Amino acid sequence: MNIVLITSEGYPFQFSANNSKTEFIARGLKENGCKITIVDTALGTKGLSNGQAGISQKGIHYYLLPRKGKLSTIFRNLPRLWKILKKEKQEKDNYVILGMTLYPAFVLTAILCTIQGYKRTALFHEWHIGCKQPNIMYKMEAWLKDKTFGYFLNGIFPISHFLLEKGKRFRKPQMILPVMGSYDRKVHPYVNEYNFTYCGHANYLLRNHLLLDAFKMVIDQYPKAKLTLVLFGNEKQMREVSQFIQETKTPSIEIKNQIPEEKLYRLYDTSLGLLIPLNPSSLQDKARFSQKIAEYIGSKRPIITNNIGEISYYFVNKKSALIVDYTSEAFAEGMASLIENPMKADLIGINGIEVGKTYFDYRVLGKKIIEFMHNL
Repeated sequence: MNIVLITSEGYPFQFSANNSKTEFIARGLKENGCKITIVDTALGTKGLSNGQAGISQKGIHYYLLPRKGKLSTIFRNLPRLWKILKKEKQEKDNYVILGMTLYPAFVLTAILCTIQGYKRTALFHEWHIGCKQPNIMYKMEAWLKDKTFGYFLNGIFPISHFLLEKGKRFRKPQMILPVMGSYDRKVHPYVNEYNFTYCGHANYLLRNHLLLDAFKMVIDQYPKAKLTLVLFGNEKQMREVSQFIQETKTPSIEIKNQIPEEKLYRLYDTSLGLLIPLNPSSLQDKARFSQKIAEYIGSKRPIITNNIGEISYYFVNKKSALIVDYTSEAFAEGMASLIENPMKADLIGINGIEVGKTYFDYRVLGKKIIEFMHNL
């Protein structure tokens, strides 16, 4: 089976949740005997003036496309995509997995794939209508995307049960493709310290102080507790988070960013608990499924989260995760309970990684993708 993933955002040189999942999909398919190619969407890679091709460290063949502007870039890159699809095509069993991008690029790419004889699927990771859009044009684009994208496909890969329901309107085969991870890496031993870790966007902490308020309650009761924030965002957002922490005079909080993967995993592995709050008033959190969850549970440490979206489909409270209410008091109580019972934290972490091995392992999901595509 020959599968082209037109889902990339500068893979393998740019880090993003999308690229991480793209690589896991590619590895799962490649290790199950498929010929795999990862290609940029028609929007190309920011900052790249010329296209290039190569093989990633994971042994995945890739193509990068240049970006100059938006709509003009799409029309310049479509002929490049045509040539790549033609070059990589085999005599039979040709499939493509599309990533969501600007609506015109998505539709035109799907048409190119149809003409070339590829069966077409797409990753459905976002309910775009529910996302905040900057203007009416983006709102219209989001509506068109969510309401029509499935008509150009043979099959759909929703990431959540919420999106599975939304995708039924297209009457096409669907397979939930959740977050993905690898669960055979060496895990560093927990060092019996009261360190909690949150990895996410700085903007969340600026909009919502839930975690910072929760930790302030914890440290008042347990002075040895620590909180590490691994943040993404621009320099202004980082400064604002740091300034807010200084103004609230909350001690024992360390901010990190752009740390190597090995150091990030070590941080997860040596944390007492890993924090992933999900906002119940956010339609995005109901529809999405954070790739961070698959990454967290690979550390054998417990996650502290709340029951929104996909959580209840995979995790059981106090068995494979600590599921609390979406309040600073509840998150503080969750952290305190792990401090008071570290053996409980160990057990939840062990059960959590078993959830990952059962539902999120990239090899297991690779086999399911192949079976799904064979039946299209």
